[in-house]
Amino acid sequence: MENYNAGYAVSQEEIAKQFEEFCKTKGIVAKFKVAFEQMGENASRQKEQDKANIEAVKNSEENKEFREFLHTKGFKAKCRLVIENIKKGAANANADTARKLDELHAKTQASIRAHSVNPTAKPAEYSAEQLAAEFNAFLKERGLDEKYAVQIVEE
Repeated sequence: MENYNAGYAVSQEEIAKQFEEFCKTKGIVAKFKVAFEQMGENASRQKEQDKANIEAVKNSEENKEFREFLHTKGFKAKCRLVIENIKKGAANANADTARKLDELHAKTQASIRAHSVNPTAKPAEYSAEQLAAEFNAFLKERGLDEKYAVQIVEE
């Protein structure tokens, strides 16, 4: 089992072993020495793990522009690269926005069609008893049936 609460990948067994070693050590100076050694070991392991994670993120396909930026030499060249990427993003922004709006419009229309009522159909006929029963069932679902009751009288 791993302990990730503090951001360190140290197993519970490792923690128990280190604590046991700390407890068996005699003298305050020796205890501090053991504690600092253990902290140094844990920190170096965490640093190596963090380096590996950063390299994985830097080399991922999603960070193509970032990799290109890192490998570009010179301040002017980096500025040009950033400006080019901004221009590309701006050029694609209109197309991306239009595509997303079209998708949203299509979903909205599909939802409207799925939930719409046929406008040429006659409305359903309800009796006063049916309406009263449905209203009272609704009140019962909400826990309001002891306070309220609905009576519908047909005129």
